[in-house]
Amino acid sequence: MFFNRVIALALCLALSTTAFCQNKEVKLKFGDIKPSDFKPNYLALDSSADAVYLDDIGSSHHEGNTKGSFSLIYTLHERIQLIHKKSFDDLGTVKIYLYGDGFDKEKVDNLQAATYNLEDGKVVQTKVDKSSIFQDKDGDYQVVKFTFPNIKEGSIIEYTYTTSSPFYRYIPSFSFQGRYPELLSQFTLEVPQFFDFVILKQGYLQPAIDTATASNDNFHVLMPNGAEASDVYDFRSTTIRHTWAYKNVPALKDENFITTLSNYIQKLEFQFSAIRFPNEQPQTFLTTWYEAADQLMKRDNFGADLQKENGWLKDDVKAAIQNETDALAKAKNIYAFVRDNYTCTDDEAIYLSQSLKKTQQTKKGNVADINILLVAMLHIAGFDANPVLVSTRDNGKTYDMYPIISKFNYVLAQFSNGDKSYVLDASNPILGFGSLSESCYNGDARMIAQEPVIVNLSPDSLHETEIISLFISNDADGKVTGSYKHVMGEMQSQQMRSKMRKTNAEDYFKDVKKSFAFDVDLTNTSIDSLTQYEQPVSVQYNMSFKPEEDIVYFTPILADGAYKENPFSAAQRYYPVEMPYCTDETYILNMEVPAGYKVDELPKSARVSLNDNEGMFEYLIQQSGNSIQLRCRTKINKATFEPDDYETLRNFFAMVVKKESEQIVFKKQ
Repeated sequence: MFFNRVIALALCLALSTTAFCQNKEVKLKFGDIKPSDFKPNYLALDSSADAVYLDDIGSSHHEGNTKGSFSLIYTLHERIQLIHKKSFDDLGTVKIYLYGDGFDKEKVDNLQAATYNLEDGKVVQTKVDKSSIFQDKDGDYQVVKFTFPNIKEGSIIEYTYTTSSPFYRYIPSFSFQGRYPELLSQFTLEVPQFFDFVILKQGYLQPAIDTATASNDNFHVLMPNGAEASDVYDFRSTTIRHTWAYKNVPALKDENFITTLSNYIQKLEFQFSAIRFPNEQPQTFLTTWYEAADQLMKRDNFGADLQKENGWLKDDVKAAIQNETDALAKAKNIYAFVRDNYTCTDDEAIYLSQSLKKTQQTKKGNVADINILLVAMLHIAGFDANPVLVSTRDNGKTYDMYPIISKFNYVLAQFSNGDKSYVLDASNPILGFGSLSESCYNGDARMIAQEPVIVNLSPDSLHETEIISLFISNDADGKVTGSYKHVMGEMQSQQMRSKMRKTNAEDYFKDVKKSFAFDVDLTNTSIDSLTQYEQPVSVQYNMSFKPEEDIVYFTPILADGAYKENPFSAAQRYYPVEMPYCTDETYILNMEVPAGYKVDELPKSARVSLNDNEGMFEYLIQQSGNSIQLRCRTKINKATFEPDDYETLRNFFAMVVKKESEQIVFKKQ
């Protein structure tokens, strides 16, 4: 898809030039700030911005070092204009994270920073004093931190630094886009031909510069040799220099129906794939999914326990199965046993936090602990079961082509019974057998097995059906009485169960009563199937009210069945609409005209389709004698819509909102 492209290049082979002739690579000189730089040239890009990046320039290259290896040199140079005070807390302090593993560590050099203000037409510089630069410890990182002095609305802040890293295989990702607009964002990468990196390119913007050129460079590596003289290696190599630049980059802004903005930020990521030194056998580091799955299953903190007999689990499996003989019923009982007896302490994890035996003893663990334990119990019961790696919707997309395990944050269990496969999550106490939370429906998951196949968890594969019915009649006392029932879909049922764990039915129905535009009494209220997890939750109640006005305006679609506002308010959208599932919503009303009234106005029926077969809306209403029947149905047949479809989708929901807000007008006879 265009918005999440993956481009795999061995840089030593990539030679392409697509730069526009009028655009040239920008090089900045620290302190070169002119009065003209303070002009509000960001207004056309984003007049509401609290800050704007004037220049965001980064670069990386490799150098030989004195430890017999290579270092990665990374430089960043940024200029930012602070428009409003809201940006001060976010941008007024800079933190530089330097990694160390106990043997080697990164270091920072050439750090310069200053604030610039325009006073009487002249640029006044206030430098960050070296004594105000601090270092803190944060786990394996040293954090270099400083705060800009004398910042005001309209100030320009500038900083630049260079880091030297012995971890030459790890090129930092570079983002051309963020929460503030950027007038220019540029990154240059130089890589010698004996290193291969895969470039993972993401975003929807077109570059102003995208060039690659080759040159020959000298590399000098000094190998320490104890008390003996050091060995020196000098050699030449072709180096590829690749530059990307983007101009007038809009800020990323959150919108309805989006998984996470991190999927659409314009950025580059780099994955080390191979070393190809002359006259040596190439070493590859980017494995296949088959190799990655095999390695994971041998790891103590993932699949090693699954290779054992785990006889200590047999009593639990026997207790869970009870007297069931049917294979599927056995699996359901094992799943329910784990779900109901174990507590999840961390719902973002792909590695075990403890041994499976410790999880069984303590009855708690992270999502990986619990679902891999479920896999182990299914094994003992004779099922072919495996862990499944997932990246949840708020965690971002993964790459099917490359086994980049760090992209995943969740583990599910999968098992097969005959020719049917089931995916389970026993870490969530409100899920039924075979049900997953909507957060798991984020595209392709990966089964970790001898055959590490893709598990399709596309939101397009999830179909949510709900039905609301309302029957209204007159009673002998002149009141209007109604019977309401809402049968929820699977995801709505999960949301309702989650909600009711934090409140109670009495308070829930108080809120329902408040949602009516007129005074109404609710009786015979009930919420069914809250603990029957394989069944849909249904809400039921009887209602009564007595109209007394000469003219009564009645909205036939009640609040919880109607779209009150268009979920797509923005005039333009740059990235896809990602609904969590497909929907099929039906609202049925059978209503007797209130006693003593007649119908003065009745909405008109309507039928509209969305892009032929991608969705539909129908609003069918009629009056027959003293009775009114309404059937309203909104059906969306796919969950993801590309930006090109946004205007059509927006107009469709605008029509739905307008139609569902129409009222029946009753007039006293």
